[in-house]
Amino acid sequence: MDYSSNLNFIAGQVTIDGTLLLLESDVQELDFFERPVEKRNWTIKIIKGESIDTVELKNVPLMPTSVDLFSDGTLLLVQGRCLKDGKYVERNARRYNPNGQLVDAFTLGDGIESVQVDDEDTIWVSYFDEGIFGSFGWEQPMGSEGLVAYTINGEKIWGADGFGIIDCYALNVAGSKEVNFYYYDDSFLVQLNERKETIRYRIEGDTIDQFIFDKESLIAQVDHYSIRRFRIKNRTMTAKEKIQLVDENGKSIIGPVFMRGAFLYAYGKDGIYKYSSDTSGDKFPLGEVRK
Repeated sequence: MDYSSNLNFIAGQVTIDGTLLLLESDVQELDFFERPVEKRNWTIKIIKGESIDTVELKNVPLMPTSVDLFSDGTLLLVQGRCLKDGKYVERNARRYNPNGQLVDAFTLGDGIESVQVDDEDTIWVSYFDEGIFGSFGWEQPMGSEGLVAYTINGEKIWGADGFGIIDCYALNVAGSKEVNFYYYDDSFLVQLNERKETIRYRIEGDTIDQFIFDKESLIAQVDHYSIRRFRIKNRTMTAKEKIQLVDENGKSIIGPVFMRGAFLYAYGKDGIYKYSSDTSGDKFPLGEVRK
């Protein structure tokens, strides 16, 4: 679909039903360690099919890095860094209604890599190393288990204890019965069903930033500019073909990529393109270059 904006792109997220959220602002640069956090305005574009809805959030005391939707239409806005200074702890998660009014605010901890809300409104939060081992004033970090599930109000209900996560690189919450995460240093991709492990794969050839399953393979972004197809054999996923995203005219799409569930979006200068591994409908070509 055609899309352009006069605002600066900050972050993006695919929701549980395949809707694309874009977080935008007129801010040129952000220092995520700046304290106190300046109140700023943020714009969220909700892109579903051919429709675009806009939510304006005013005077928000966060520098958000993640955004997602709950089933009632309220928005979750999360700041990845969270200061703890003695008894003072930042509330780095805020929930807003579609009119931009604050509904709730709570703490999800520091060092957040990714945040995704499932179909039961459980908030899944993955953490990078500083959120796991402690930084920014946290001696007992909330993210010490690497992956944690919270209620809609920010109460912890589950943690990935026992996995030995040093850094949770990638998260794909397809639903409450399918949560996939990739972590270091074991380099495993694990699938959970109702918070219990059902299968795990060893990843070989590259690390993974985000991913979707595609028939008998995995499509994954391995760095800011590169996407690869991983072939699956005997519970091992091995990096094989490089993938170049192209539009209907065979022109390369250059820009941010967002993956979740079975959906992949690419945000290029000529618009937004959507691919679904579950359907043959609104997909754009994935041009592959053999290794």
